[in-house]
Amino acid sequence: MLRFRRRPRADVRFSGSPGTRSATVSTRTNLPDPVDVGVEHRNVQVRYGLSNTLGTEEPPADPA
Repeated sequence: MLRFRRRPRADVRFSGSPGTRSATVSTRTNLPDPVDVGVEHRNVQVRYGLSNTLGTEEPPADPA
C-alpha cells in the first residue's frame, strides 16, 4: 500500500557537454499522474528508464 500525505514534487534534469543526447521514460501501474493525495494505492509499480548517448570529441592537436 502506498499513500501520499501531499502531492510530491519531482524534477529530472540533465546537464553535460554539447553533443549529448538523453531520454527518459517512466510507466506507472495503479498510480495516477498526478497522484491522489490521501488515497491508498495498492499493487503499485513504477518503471523508469534512462538513456544517454555521449558525443565524441576530436582528439587534441599534436603540438609538434
